[in-house]
Amino acid sequence: MEKISTEQIAFVIVMAVLLMIVMPIVQSRTGKSLSELLFGASRKKKPDGAEKPSKKGGGREPRMNNGTKNDLTVFVAQLLKFANKNGMGVVAPGSVEYQGKTAQLIAFLVAPSGVTGIYCLGFGGVVSPGEKDGPWKQHMNGQDLTFRNPLTVCKEQYELVKAAMDEAGVKGNLDIVTVFTNPRVTLKATPSALIYTQKQFMEHLKNTDSLKRGDIDVKEMTGVLARLAKIKEKKAGRNKK
Repeated sequence: MEKISTEQIAFVIVMAVLLMIVMPIVQSRTGKSLSELLFGASRKKKPDGAEKPSKKGGGREPRMNNGTKNDLTVFVAQLLKFANKNGMGVVAPGSVEYQGKTAQLIAFLVAPSGVTGIYCLGFGGVVSPGEKDGPWKQHMNGQDLTFRNPLTVCKEQYELVKAAMDEAGVKGNLDIVTVFTNPRVTLKATPSALIYTQKQFMEHLKNTDSLKRGDIDVKEMTGVLARLAKIKEKKAGRNKK
């Protein structure tokens, strides 16, 4: 088994602390709760007279839960390990700011082929895509929830980050993907190559050799994205406390 270096452990710890610092800032600017930012969900109201799930009888499915910050930390640790082994870079959190808006990205993966921004969702249960641009659905513990179409969110994140990169004079391919980090989620369908479970995304990275081919200066691009995400400023603010 390959050992995780002290630097990797330190990075994951710093990332977790930064998440705790950055998320309240994003919450205050967006007016959304932590669950709305991570899940974007709203409970689907049942019509009057709708039958409630029975609490009796056996054969019920085991109760499931949505994901946690620990799932995010584990995912970023896997991402960092992959990047280190393959000459790539990671910037986390990916909270790039532009014209008063803040990207809701957990991380950027910088490869020779380009940059991949990662939007994470922690839903458990069964997730189903909606119609066209409509909301998606989650079914868990006998309840149905709806949440914003992640493809729509990724498009918005792409436009924000791309505008910030263009203004900074940075050129390079950019993709924004959605990763469901909860290992207990089941995607009923994947209507786009931009939607993954955590396991699917890591397999995609390992099996896509084209990521390693390109003319992007990984170190330089990683530094630029870290500046756009104000990583050093956030670390300095944390150290003053």
